[in-house]
Amino acid sequence: MDAIIGRYRLRMEETGLLLTHEAGIIFDMTPGETLALLNFISAYRENLETIEVETAPRLKRILVEEGE
Repeated sequence: MDAIIGRYRLRMEETGLLLTHEAGIIFDMTPGETLALLNFISAYRENLETIEVETAPRLKRILVEEGE
């Protein structure tokens, strides 16, 4: 099964979870590591939801004029 979440593509395989960033970085997680990540996210779900609402871009937008 494949899914895309933000900049990540996720694929569940028999050996575990493959998490691929659009830049090409791949995390090959074992089933145990995948469950540990799930437990972590579950434990901090409320905090993560709060952070998402309050998140603002950290970098200022840079406009580049054509020809520069």
